[in-house]
Amino acid sequence: MAAVWRFYRNHWKKLTFGGAAVAFLGRYLNNQYQENLVRREFCDRAQEYGKQPLHCMGQTRKVVVFLNPAACKGQARKKFEKNAVPLLHLAGLEVTIIETDYEGHAKALASFPETLQRTDAVVVAGGDGTIMEVVTGMLRRSDQFQTSKIPIGIIPLGRNNSLATSLFASRESEVRWIAESAMAVIKELTCPVDVMRIQPLQDENSKPVFATLGIRWGAFRDAEQNLDKYWYMGPLKQRFAYIKRLMKDWPSEVSAVLSYNVQPVETVRTKDPEPEPDTSWWAWLWPWRSTQKVIIEPEEDPNEAVMPDSWDTERRVSAVEFTASTTNTTTSKEKCIVVSSSPKLSREDFVNLGDLSASTKTPPQDVPGHDWSKVQVDAFQLEPQIPEGKESWFSIDNEPYEVMPIKVKILPNKLRFFCNKEERLASSQPL
Repeated sequence: MAAVWRFYRNHWKKLTFGGAAVAFLGRYLNNQYQENLVRREFCDRAQEYGKQPLHCMGQTRKVVVFLNPAACKGQARKKFEKNAVPLLHLAGLEVTIIETDYEGHAKALASFPETLQRTDAVVVAGGDGTIMEVVTGMLRRSDQFQTSKIPIGIIPLGRNNSLATSLFASRESEVRWIAESAMAVIKELTCPVDVMRIQPLQDENSKPVFATLGIRWGAFRDAEQNLDKYWYMGPLKQRFAYIKRLMKDWPSEVSAVLSYNVQPVETVRTKDPEPEPDTSWWAWLWPWRSTQKVIIEPEEDPNEAVMPDSWDTERRVSAVEFTASTTNTTTSKEKCIVVSSSPKLSREDFVNLGDLSASTKTPPQDVPGHDWSKVQVDAFQLEPQIPEGKESWFSIDNEPYEVMPIKVKILPNKLRFFCNKEERLASSQPL
């Protein structure tokens, strides 16, 4: 025993370093082993779908994937190919992968007529910004009434994955989260998602932007945009970002003229479940019997996205933060835009609320204990009042846009997204 103690005393630095290295290596190998078990589990599930016989007159499902390789700090392609692609191929899907090269590339690609020809589904491998680009490209097309019927899947690989979090509530690990999102595409489980149509007013020829989350404008938004710059602060970077924003400009308030119409908003409408397909042996011998299903396509509403010309209410907004968000990430069944403006906040309240919002990943307007002004509308107009020479930015689905006068309208249930329906329903149940 004395010899062991003498050896440790003489070589304690080497032994401590070696022990830490062995512990780190053991933990790393264990994590890799657990992740491989998860991959094998989901590969077995996907293979069950791939083994199902294809109808004699059927075709394999064709999926177009928009992959943002720059997402996830440049690791998006590796994670997508390792955790999602094998599942899609094992399930028998015909996968076409389109990689984006620059910001806005996904928007341009999705607007090309040839991109979505004979496509059964669209998958976005990236974050909220990539999703917004693909949705905007799809809804700017002349045939948007048809392309909006194509279901959209999400492989959450971005820094911000707010919409994916609402579609896939369980997030035990990154590998399982990605695999669950790929399995939702395979299972063809979808849910309706609202879209905000944002029309700039400065130029009559400007094209609209379509968002699934909402708009943010103010000091909280500015501070959160700089969180990554203060990585060296470690766990204090969130609080430091808000203190830094305080030092830059305070009191910091955004001012605008807000016009809107208070109208009854649409609620969720459910439909009867579709009958199960006939899988009997005579249906395979006589396939025409199973294919004679009359589908009545809904007529396109030409007034769906028409902006109002007159407003019932007009008021001046002056607040630290202004937001306009959909209800896609909440359990609310109302189809509307929730317009919120912050109350008067002291310096201490601003830092504490921002720190709490960032640490709990809850929008500032939804943090309990603060009385934000909120109103539910189906359309509104915002005319910002910005001092000359001062820069100001919106965040639309967590992507920066220069502040300008805009008109916004909600398009209820405009798109359908693949989701883990069991988890989404479970998460929406009252506690």
